[in-house]
Amino acid sequence: MSPEPLLEATGIGKAFGAFRAVDDAGLAVREGEIVGLIGPNGAGKSTFFNCLAGDAQPTAGRIVFAGKDVTRAPADAHARAGIARSFQVPVTFEDMTVLENVMVGAFLRQSHRNDARARAREMLEATGLTRLADTRAGSLGTPGRKRLEIARALATEPRLLLLDEALAGLTPTEVQEAIGLVRSIHARGITLIIVEHIMEVILSLAERAVVFNQGRVIAEGPPRAVVDDPAVIEAYLGRSMRRRTAPP
Repeated sequence: MSPEPLLEATGIGKAFGAFRAVDDAGLAVREGEIVGLIGPNGAGKSTFFNCLAGDAQPTAGRIVFAGKDVTRAPADAHARAGIARSFQVPVTFEDMTVLENVMVGAFLRQSHRNDARARAREMLEATGLTRLADTRAGSLGTPGRKRLEIARALATEPRLLLLDEALAGLTPTEVQEAIGLVRSIHARGITLIIVEHIMEVILSLAERAVVFNQGRVIAEGPPRAVVDDPAVIEAYLGRSMRRRTAPP
């Protein structure tokens, strides 16, 4: 991994009127890392995540990706720079096929239809969707929609992939399959930032966990150490979550 951060966000603030959703938050991610962002609803992690993706512009601070300042850049510029994302509620082009949906992402780098189709088919194979290539996207269930969105994001050839609760709403078996998918994405050399409420996912995948509370980063470190931090247990996970994530 490069000693210089692939992504560095410093002093990030995001206000909505008098309400500060994010307040002086920061994050540095090295190339090749998997970093998990955790915290309860309303902690500010999703707003911070949106700033990283370019879907929201911070009202304070600076975001540098691959040595380039992208603080005020729109989402499409972030995508061209090499940042892709999924959404908590998957976004699909309902009346297009699964293959056509992924081609939309591929067209970011591929100007010719045949090249975009070839890239899309490669990503369908990587995400286990090949057999559904000609299926209407609107007919997919939750697991298929989540995989489709990841495939479309991968088709943009990102260096950094931001996953926003990509495993939420899945059965335990589907979660395990999705964890395997994320590991295979990481094996392709893609850096990952994961927002996730399922602690099993963070503990299984992340090398580092960053905990948000009231718009600020209040803990950071190896996931197991963070989960076992008494302050984090009380403020975020609660005693019941602590019992569920404790080793046998």
